[in-house]
Amino acid sequence: MGLFGLFGKSPRQREEEESQRRAQAEDLEIYSGMRVEVTSDDGRMFLVARLTGLRGDHAQLRPATGGSLLTTLEEPVLVTLRGYSSKEKKAVILKCTVRSSGKDVWQAEHLVLVKRSNDRAFFRMGTSMAGKLAPLGQLNVPVEECRLLNISVGGACISTGIRHNIGDKFLLWSKLAPDSEVIQVACQIVRINERKYGSFEYGCRFLDLSEAEEERILQIIFKMQRQGRS
Repeated sequence: MGLFGLFGKSPRQREEEESQRRAQAEDLEIYSGMRVEVTSDDGRMFLVARLTGLRGDHAQLRPATGGSLLTTLEEPVLVTLRGYSSKEKKAVILKCTVRSSGKDVWQAEHLVLVKRSNDRAFFRMGTSMAGKLAPLGQLNVPVEECRLLNISVGGACISTGIRHNIGDKFLLWSKLAPDSEVIQVACQIVRINERKYGSFEYGCRFLDLSEAEEERILQIIFKMQRQGRS
């Protein structure tokens, strides 16, 4: 009989078995194929990937875009995965460790479900760029000046001195960074925060983004993060 048979299991063995039991109880395999954003504990987004081959509490991460801040890892790194389950119609947040597994493939281990919610939570990158708004479907309406406070693949937070309503739709023009091209996207107000001195912050979701437009936003976010680290 081995040493662990005589004196019990090691802490690592107990941790792995507990992680597997949680994964089986939570039925994480329904998230196989889900697109996820991979972020670090310090708030940086590493990459966007597909969660594939999910079995128990193990899976693979295959990059879904051309950009990444991940490099070869000698040791596993704890990360957060954010995605949206079309089966459950909910945002999903998981935690796991990742390690390199050859070119363009990352092993995700010890997957644990942290949260399900109705909010499509995406990684948001802070910015402070000028922008313009024009109501969708309305003619001869003056263009409105605004400021872009943060950006994600799913939407943006904008600030303006003009009052609007939840559900209002706009065409938004703005640079995401000083050296980036102007983007033009349709968006809809989903949240309103009224600030002092007649200022309003609007949480907006993007409407009908193409894959090329999503990729463009992601590449700008990755570039902004690289510049922030240099």
